[in-house]
Amino acid sequence: MCCSELTIDTPEFKKVQGVMCPHCMPGKGCGIYPDWFPVCRTWFCQWRRYAWLDDAWRPDRSRLLLRATDDEVPGGYASAAGVALDLHGPCEILLEERVIEVIGRLVDARVPTFLSVPGRPGHAGGRVFLNPLLALAVGDRDGDAIGRGLVDAFLRAVLHPQEAIAL
Repeated sequence: MCCSELTIDTPEFKKVQGVMCPHCMPGKGCGIYPDWFPVCRTWFCQWRRYAWLDDAWRPDRSRLLLRATDDEVPGGYASAAGVALDLHGPCEILLEERVIEVIGRLVDARVPTFLSVPGRPGHAGGRVFLNPLLALAVGDRDGDAIGRGLVDAFLRAVLHPQEAIAL
Protein backbone atom coordinates (compact mmCIF):
# COMPACT_ATOMS: atom_id res chain seq x y z
CA MET A 1 0.00 0.00 0.00
CA CYS A 2 2.86 2.41 0.72
CA CYS A 3 3.99 1.98 -2.90
CA SER A 4 0.75 3.50 -4.16
CA GLU A 5 -0.74 5.62 -1.41
CA LEU A 6 2.10 7.88 -0.31
CA THR A 7 3.21 11.10 -1.92
CA ILE A 8 7.00 11.07 -2.25
CA ASP A 9 8.93 14.22 -3.03
CA THR A 10 12.66 13.68 -2.67
CA PRO A 11 15.56 14.58 -4.96
CA GLU A 12 15.92 10.91 -5.96
CA PHE A 13 12.26 10.10 -6.53
CA LYS A 14 8.91 11.86 -6.95
CA LYS A 15 5.49 10.24 -6.96
CA VAL A 16 2.00 11.49 -6.14
CA GLN A 17 -0.52 9.80 -3.86
CA GLY A 18 -2.75 7.28 -5.58
CA VAL A 19 -0.26 6.42 -8.32
CA MET A 20 1.58 3.11 -8.10
CA CYS A 21 5.36 3.35 -7.97
CA PRO A 22 6.74 2.26 -11.36
CA HIS A 23 9.17 -0.07 -9.57
CA CYS A 24 6.47 -1.98 -7.67
CA MET A 25 5.85 -5.50 -8.93
CA PRO A 26 2.49 -6.56 -7.42
CA GLY A 27 2.83 -9.85 -5.58
CA LYS A 28 6.63 -9.73 -5.83
CA GLY A 29 7.74 -6.50 -4.16
CA CYS A 30 10.13 -3.81 -5.22
CA GLY A 31 11.75 -4.29 -8.62
CA ILE A 32 14.83 -2.29 -7.60
CA TYR A 33 15.33 -3.83 -4.13
CA PRO A 34 17.94 -3.74 -2.53
CA ASP A 35 18.91 -0.55 -4.42
CA TRP A 36 15.70 1.24 -3.53
CA PHE A 37 15.52 4.93 -2.78
CA PRO A 38 16.56 6.22 0.68
CA VAL A 39 12.99 7.36 1.39
CA CYS A 40 11.76 3.79 0.86
CA ARG A 41 14.62 2.23 2.78
CA THR A 42 13.96 4.34 5.89
CA TRP A 43 10.15 4.37 5.85
CA PHE A 44 8.59 2.15 8.49
CA CYS A 45 4.86 1.52 8.73
CA GLN A 46 3.51 2.47 12.17
CA TRP A 47 1.68 -0.82 12.71
CA ARG A 48 5.12 -2.39 13.11
CA ARG A 49 6.19 0.15 15.75
CA TYR A 50 3.41 -0.75 18.18
CA ALA A 51 3.98 -4.22 19.63
CA TRP A 52 0.33 -4.39 20.64
CA LEU A 53 -0.84 -4.32 16.98
CA ASP A 54 -0.92 -7.76 15.38
CA ASP A 55 -0.63 -8.78 11.72
CA ALA A 56 -4.31 -7.99 11.17
CA TRP A 57 -3.15 -4.34 11.17
CA ARG A 58 -0.91 -4.83 8.14
CA PRO A 59 -2.22 -2.25 5.64
CA ASP A 60 -3.08 -4.83 2.99
CA ARG A 61 -5.23 -6.64 5.57
CA SER A 62 -6.70 -3.78 7.61
CA ARG A 63 -7.05 -1.30 4.73
CA LEU A 64 -5.65 1.30 7.12
CA LEU A 65 -2.17 2.67 6.55
CA LEU A 66 -0.74 3.89 9.85
CA ARG A 67 2.05 6.39 9.38
CA ALA A 68 3.99 8.82 11.51
CA THR A 69 3.25 12.48 11.00
CA ASP A 70 4.47 15.74 12.42
CA ASP A 71 2.34 17.92 10.15
CA GLU A 72 -0.02 20.26 11.97
CA VAL A 73 0.43 18.64 15.40
CA PRO A 74 -0.78 21.24 17.90
CA GLY A 75 1.20 22.04 21.03
CA GLY A 76 0.39 20.48 24.37
CA TYR A 77 0.76 16.84 23.38
CA ALA A 78 3.23 14.36 24.81
CA SER A 79 4.91 14.06 21.44
CA ALA A 80 5.39 16.32 18.45
CA ALA A 81 4.98 13.19 16.32
CA GLY A 82 1.54 11.81 15.74
CA VAL A 83 -0.14 8.96 13.92
CA ALA A 84 -2.20 9.31 10.77
CA LEU A 85 -4.62 6.54 9.90
CA ASP A 86 -5.14 6.61 6.14
CA LEU A 87 -8.39 4.86 5.26
CA HIS A 88 -8.21 2.81 2.04
CA GLY A 89 -11.49 0.99 2.22
CA PRO A 90 -15.13 1.55 3.11
CA CYS A 91 -15.89 3.81 6.07
CA GLU A 92 -17.44 0.81 7.89
CA ILE A 93 -13.88 -0.21 8.77
CA LEU A 94 -13.90 2.65 11.27
CA LEU A 95 -16.75 1.01 13.18
CA GLU A 96 -14.89 -2.26 13.75
CA GLU A 97 -14.32 -2.87 17.45
CA ARG A 98 -10.56 -3.29 17.04
CA VAL A 99 -10.30 0.04 15.18
CA ILE A 100 -12.34 1.87 17.83
CA GLU A 101 -10.15 0.31 20.55
CA VAL A 102 -6.86 1.29 18.89
CA ILE A 103 -7.95 4.84 18.12
CA GLY A 104 -9.29 5.15 21.66
CA ARG A 105 -5.99 3.91 23.04
CA LEU A 106 -4.00 6.44 20.98
CA VAL A 107 -6.27 9.35 21.94
CA ASP A 108 -6.26 8.28 25.60
CA ALA A 109 -2.44 8.22 25.58
CA ARG A 110 -2.51 11.75 24.11
CA VAL A 111 -0.82 10.65 20.91
CA PRO A 112 -1.84 13.19 18.24
CA THR A 113 -4.08 11.07 16.01
CA PHE A 114 -5.45 11.95 12.58
CA LEU A 115 -7.87 10.31 10.17
CA SER A 116 -6.96 10.79 6.52
CA VAL A 117 -9.06 9.93 3.52
CA PRO A 118 -7.10 9.89 0.25
CA GLY A 119 -8.10 12.14 -2.60
CA ARG A 120 -8.26 11.01 -6.17
CA PRO A 121 -4.85 10.20 -7.68
CA GLY A 122 -2.58 13.22 -7.64
CA HIS A 123 -4.81 15.18 -5.25
CA ALA A 124 -4.56 15.75 -1.52
CA GLY A 125 -7.29 14.14 0.50
CA GLY A 126 -8.95 15.32 3.66
CA ARG A 127 -7.54 14.99 7.14
CA VAL A 128 -9.17 15.45 10.55
CA PHE A 129 -7.49 15.76 13.95
CA LEU A 130 -9.27 13.18 16.12
CA ASN A 131 -8.09 13.97 19.64
CA PRO A 132 -10.39 16.92 20.45
CA LEU A 133 -13.25 15.33 18.55
CA LEU A 134 -13.08 12.05 20.49
CA ALA A 135 -11.65 13.10 23.87
CA LEU A 136 -14.96 13.05 25.78
CA ALA A 137 -16.09 9.71 24.30
CA VAL A 138 -12.67 8.16 24.97
CA GLY A 139 -12.70 9.48 28.55
CA ASP A 140 -16.17 7.96 29.06
CA ARG A 141 -15.02 4.68 27.43
CA ASP A 142 -18.07 4.98 25.15
CA GLY A 143 -17.33 2.89 22.04
CA ASP A 144 -20.60 3.90 20.36
CA ALA A 145 -19.78 7.59 20.77
CA ILE A 146 -16.25 7.00 19.48
CA GLY A 147 -17.78 5.28 16.42
CA ARG A 148 -20.13 8.23 15.82
CA GLY A 149 -17.18 10.61 16.14
CA LEU A 150 -15.21 8.58 13.61
CA VAL A 151 -18.10 8.67 11.13
CA ASP A 152 -18.29 12.46 11.62
CA ALA A 153 -14.52 12.73 11.07
CA PHE A 154 -14.79 10.59 7.93
CA LEU A 155 -17.51 12.86 6.51
CA ARG A 156 -15.45 15.96 7.28
CA ALA A 157 -12.41 14.43 5.58
CA VAL A 158 -14.38 13.36 2.50
CA LEU A 159 -15.94 16.80 2.11
CA HIS A 160 -12.56 18.55 2.38
CA PRO A 161 -11.59 20.25 -0.92
CA GLN A 162 -9.13 18.14 -2.88
CA GLU A 163 -6.25 20.22 -4.12
CA ALA A 164 -3.79 19.00 -6.74
CA ILE A 165 -0.42 17.84 -5.36
CA ALA A 166 2.38 19.86 -6.93
CA LEU A 167 5.81 18.23 -6.91
